[in-house]
This record gives sequence, C-alpha cells and structure tokens, in this order.
Amino acid sequence: MAKAEKLLPEWHLELRTSGRSVQLRIGAGTQIMAMSVAVLVAGFVGLGTANVVSDELREDQAARTQMARMAAQVEALKADSEALQGQVKTTAERIEARQRFLDALLSGSVRNRDLAELLPPAGRGRLSEAAAKEAGVLAPFARLEAQQLALVDKASATAETRLRDMQTLLRRLGLDQSRFLAQSSPRQAGGLGLGGPLIPMGGNGAGGADPRFAELYVNWQRLSQLEEAMASIPAFRPVERYTLTSGYGFRYDPFTGGGAQHAGLDMAGTHGEPIRATAAGRVVRAERFGAYGLAIDIDHGRGIMTRYAHLSRMDVRVGDEVAIGQKIGAMGSTGRSTGTHLHYEIRVDGRPVNPRPFLDAANYILAMQQGPGDSGL
Repeated sequence: MAKAEKLLPEWHLELRTSGRSVQLRIGAGTQIMAMSVAVLVAGFVGLGTANVVSDELREDQAARTQMARMAAQVEALKADSEALQGQVKTTAERIEARQRFLDALLSGSVRNRDLAELLPPAGRGRLSEAAAKEAGVLAPFARLEAQQLALVDKASATAETRLRDMQTLLRRLGLDQSRFLAQSSPRQAGGLGLGGPLIPMGGNGAGGADPRFAELYVNWQRLSQLEEAMASIPAFRPVERYTLTSGYGFRYDPFTGGGAQHAGLDMAGTHGEPIRATAAGRVVRAERFGAYGLAIDIDHGRGIMTRYAHLSRMDVRVGDEVAIGQKIGAMGSTGRSTGTHLHYEIRVDGRPVNPRPFLDAANYILAMQQGPGDSGL
C-alpha cells in the first residue's frame, strides 16, 4: 500500500450542495478500491455483451440443426412415399395375378398345363389390415384381397365336398377312383408335397406356386377329372318304359330251368320301344351276336362298356360316336329270347357288373357330370 500511495497522490475533491462546500480527501487505497470496482463493472458489462453474442450464435446453430432435421424428415418422407408406391404396385400385381388364375379356374376356360402357368407365385403374402390401415391408400386393396381369399376358401371347400361325394358314389358303384384320375409322380408345389395332377413350375420360377392356390389347383384338377370321367359312367335309362323281368346274378334259366348266371338285366316292354345309349361313347359292335341276337356294344372309355341285346333294329354302325341318351335301336326279341325285352349289360374291364346300382343312382350321376363351373361359385 505504501508503494501505491507513492504512485497515486492523494485526490482532493470539493462537493458543493445547498450553498455549502465539502472537502473530500481520497487516498490511494480508496482509489485502488474504486478502480477495482470500475474494472469489475466493466467486466460484467463485457460479459453481458459476450452473452448476447453467444445467444445469437446458439440461436443460429439451433436453426441450422432444425433445418437439417427437417431436411432429413423430407428425405424420409420421400423414401416412405417411394416405398408406398412400390407396395401399391406389388399389391396390385399380386391381386391381378390371383384374379387371372381364379377367373380361368372357375370359368373352366383354361385347363391343365395352361392353368398351372397362371398359378400365383409364392413369396407374396397378404397385405395385413394393420399395414393397409396405416397406409390408407392401400385399404381398398386389402378389402379386394380379402374377397379373393374368401373366394379361394369357398372354392376349396366346394371342391373338397364334391370330391368326397364323388368318391362315395364311385365306391357305391364298385368303381375305383384311380380309374378316372390321371397318374403322376408327387411334385412339390410352393412347398407342399402334392400328388395327383402334375403342376409345371416353369412359369413361376424357383419360388414355385403360392401353396394356398396350388392346393386349390390340385383339388380342382382332380375334381375336373372325376367330373369329366363321369361321362363314362352309364347313367341314362336305356329304355323309358319297361318292366324288370330278370335281375343280375343267379337265376333259373328260362329255357333249361337250371341255375345260371345272368350277366345283365332283362327289361320287358313294347316291340319297337326306343333303346338309348346310357353314356357317351363309340360303337364297337353292331351285329347279330349269337344268343344275344341283334346286339350293340358301346365303349365309354376307362374300361367301361355297355351292351344292348335282342334288338329288333340297329340305328348305328361300328365306329359311330354316340351321345348320352341318343337313340341307337329298338326293342325286340332276336336271339335266345322268350319275348320282347332288352337285355342290358354293363362291363368293366370285360367283366359284367350289376347294372342296378347305376340305374338307381342315375339322377345323382347325371348331377355329378356337371362341371365345376356349375358349382354355384
């Protein structure tokens, strides 16, 4: 402090107030304190100015950060928009592919290999309701897809029901369904091991077919084959008005009186009564044939044949293609016969079977001969 007093001489100040004069003496210590206060105040003022500048810098940095964040959000929205567009396109393509397949399947306009080529590929799952709701624009697609899959479920259920009914009918007639189904090796279809009709995978790439649609395809093809095969099963009555005079199997022979095996049904009626083909097929016999008299044999395919004997007239020739219900001749009593009647046989692989179950199930067989397009879908 002594050094300071030498460097800082004493200050003399005169203050005048209300006509009075007051003399003040400010020593070196007071001066130092005053200057210290002045420096401190100046420091605070400088600090305040620095804070203002710092706040401006922070505000500018915050604005820059916000702009960067907004730019990132814009890029994200663009990416989401592009992804949404891609999802819309993918969903639309999936629905369109499925619709082409369903139209072809249910209309019956495309069959077998060509239909298999239309199978929707695997790896394209259904659009979830949550995703559709979130996207908004995809909601109509989700509804349409739900309707498509409901139709697939209905078609599958219809095919399964009709298959069971037809299998029951074939068992009732004593026929094996394998006679009517094309044979092929088991083949993978969209991850499902499926037997029955062959499913070409070439058109769908390595991913194969959508399993749900592949299963429908296989069942529908089996159903179509069985329904087409039903055309080979005798279902039409060979004569409209008749009296059954002798059944199939053991009987007493009308000529010898002894026991004998009767290979068909004897259906008595009026001479000249029209005789009709009980199923579509090709005439393989039309001639006088021993004890059968004038007889017609019709090959219906799949090892099934019908014979019409003791006719008075034949209206077809060998090689003729006949339709179900077509008139082929007239009732008579030619050959080994005791009176006017039709001897009617059904043969499977050359062996006679009882025609009675076929006649009893005639209406049911005719209904089964309708294709899958008539299933009400």
